[in-house]
This record gives sequence, structure tokens and C-alpha cells, in this order.
Amino acid sequence: MAVEGRINVRHEDIFTQPILILSVDAVEDFDKRKAGNVDPQELDKQTGQRLWAVSLLDPSAQQGRREIKVKIPADHQPVPPAGLMAPAEFEGLQVIPYMDSNRAKPRVAIAYRATGFKAPVKAPRQAS
Repeated sequence: MAVEGRINVRHEDIFTQPILILSVDAVEDFDKRKAGNVDPQELDKQTGQRLWAVSLLDPSAQQGRREIKVKIPADHQPVPPAGLMAPAEFEGLQVIPYMDSNRAKPRVAIAYRATGFKAPVKAPRQAS
């Protein structure tokens, strides 16, 4: 059976080098903001929790694509385990393929979701 929708992955399968957390910001719902809603933050359709966009720096990505956003549903703003500009790993990471038709030439794009983040696991030292 083919996999549809969200695909569960391990952090290390997507991010092969340590990533740095740049910021954690509320995701605004454009329609709520346009309507003048006092609380324009977008809510997760599955959990009903507030959505937060974690901006990260992936040094292994192509030039111009190194800043990536991962959305996390949570009642309160998630706090990176070691603060901003420090490494972290995502828990419950999911890849969500979708058709990006907002360009002159539509393409398949990828969005990311996670349940949270944690301090990075240190790799065991290799014997020389």
C-alpha cells in the first residue's frame, strides 16, 4: 500500500549534520489577520493546538535553501533545549509532500512537522 499524507521520519534521516535553531515564532493565519481577529495564530487541524514555526539553519542544504521551517503544534511557545543559535534535534518529525502551484512552474515541495525538539544526541566516539 502506498503511503499518503504525512510520512514519519527520523531526525537523522533528514538532517545529516547538526542544525541550529534560529527562532520560534507563531504561525499567523492570513484570513484571521485580514478579518482583524484579536488572536490571528493558526491552529493545527488535527490537535487544535497553536502552531509554531521553528526556523533552523541546515548547513548540509543547498545554498539558498539552508533556512528551513518546521511547524510544531503546542499550547505554548516551544523553547529550544539549549536556546537560540544552538543545536537541537526534532522529535516526531514528519515530511509532508505537496504540490506548490504558487510558482510559474508548479513543483512538488516538502513541508515539515514535528512534535517537539530535544538536545542533540552525541554520536559515540570512533576508535582510531
